Amino acid sequence: MIVPRLPTWNEVAIVEATQDFSQGYDYSIHPDLQDYGHIFPARFIKSFNRKNNHVSGELRASLKQVNRFWNMSHCKDNIEELINNKEALINSIGFSTRFNNVLTDNISKSLEQTDFYKNFYRQMNEQFSNEEWEYALVEGLRKILPEPIIVERTGGITEKEHGTDILITLPGLLGKSYGIAIQVKDYKGLMSGNAIKQIQKAEHWNNENFTIIDKYVIVTRCLKDDHPEDLQQVDGVTIIFAEQLEDLLKDIAVGFIGLGKN
Repeated sequence: MIVPRLPTWNEVAIVEATQDFSQGYDYSIHPDLQDYGHIFPARFIKSFNRKNNHVSGELRASLKQVNRFWNMSHCKDNIEELINNKEALINSIGFSTRFNNVLTDNISKSLEQTDFYKNFYRQMNEQFSNEEWEYALVEGLRKILPEPIIVERTGGITEKEHGTDILITLPGLLGKSYGIAIQVKDYKGLMSGNAIKQIQKAEHWNNENFTIIDKYVIVTRCLKDDHPEDLQQVDGVTIIFAEQLEDLLKDIAVGFIGLGKN
């Protein structure tokens, strides 16, 4: 079992149940805290920081659950790896550093791996989930889009107004600028049309000095061939499926290598 926010606010505890749930679980007043709580006997194994480099994106996504109890079976392999890992797991790294670590790690192995780009895409899916992809793609796009082009994450509370996770701003003439709006979805299987409806809201950015000229929806794990044509070709919106995302990550890697040679 894992318990978020223990033993400190930024850590996650891995514990092992010492009794059967039907016998050991209790909801009563704790003698020390003098308050009701969910009580279950368990043995502490170790703790980790959810932003540690060894924690998978899938596990971090699961830790956002608001339920008191939930099934973690789909994360069991990563949890086992954390238990057996001899390194300190308390250190955290930001999304920018995480992205660069994945990229440079794959580049360093490229001489031995002919399928470098597929491995890069696979590791990106292991390391990032949900809105984390937005941070990773911002970092990657900044590597291939030169200044004065601006790449920024705009997702968050106000996204419901403009439907944009990433906004790319290109300079124009006479004080005008042009924008490329991107909606990112960490979907598997079939995507719905909701993401397309969201990115259509990007017209919100338009004013006399700024015009949205292109809109994209990136779906990280949906395959193009699994979708009907009406979801592949939408007026004013380009869908980037998993295959095209792999190509985009290839361009980012090539751009990174090029920058390193200058």
